[in-house]
Amino acid sequence: MDSFEFEEENNEIIEKKEHKDLYTLFKENKTFIYSIFFYIAGLICGSLIYKKCQNNTLNEVLSATNESFLQLFINNLSNYFLLFAISILLGLCLVGFPFINLIPMFLGFETGMKIAFYYINYSVKGVGYTILMIAPFICFYLTIIIYSISMSYRISKNIYNITVRKENIEEEFNYKNYLKKYIIYAIIILLVALFNTIITTTLSGIVTI
Repeated sequence: MDSFEFEEENNEIIEKKEHKDLYTLFKENKTFIYSIFFYIAGLICGSLIYKKCQNNTLNEVLSATNESFLQLFINNLSNYFLLFAISILLGLCLVGFPFINLIPMFLGFETGMKIAFYYINYSVKGVGYTILMIAPFICFYLTIIIYSISMSYRISKNIYNITVRKENIEEEFNYKNYLKKYIIYAIIILLVALFNTIITTTLSGIVTI
C-alpha cells in the first residue's frame, strides 16, 4: 500500500512538473506563438478578401512589375523597413505592447493577398512562382520581424512597468543591448532585401508567369 501511494505521489509530481514546464515554455515564447497565430490569421483574411474584392486596380498593385535593379531594391528595402520601423516605434511606446502583434497580421494579410492573386490568376504556375520567388524571402523576413517584435514587446512592457507600476527593473533593462540587436536586425533586413532583388532580377527572364 505504501509503495502504491509512493508511486501515485511520484506520478502526480511528474505530471505537475510537465504541466509547469509546458506553461513555462509557452510563457517564455508567447510572443513568438502569438506572432505566428496572427500571421496565419492575416494570411487567411488576405486570401479571402482578395477573392471577394479582386479587380484590375488591385491586380496591378499586386502583379510583378518590370523594374530596374535599383528601383526594385529601393521598393523592397522600403517595404521591409516599414514594418521594422513600426515595431521599433511600438517598442518605445508606453502602450505599444498590446498592438505589437498587428505587425505580423498585416504582413500575413499582404502575403495572403499576393498568394491568392497568383493562384487565382495563374493557377499552378502562380503557385510555383509564389514558392520560388516570394515564399523564401517572406520566411526570412518574418523570422527577423518576429524577433524584433519580441524584443519591442519586452521594451514596451518594461517602459509600462517602470512608468505606470513604478517597478525598479533597471538591472534587466539595458538599452545598449537592445540597440545592438536592432542594428543587427536592420543589417539582416538590408541583406534580405538585397538578396531578394538579386534573385528576382536574375531569374526574371527564366521564371515568368
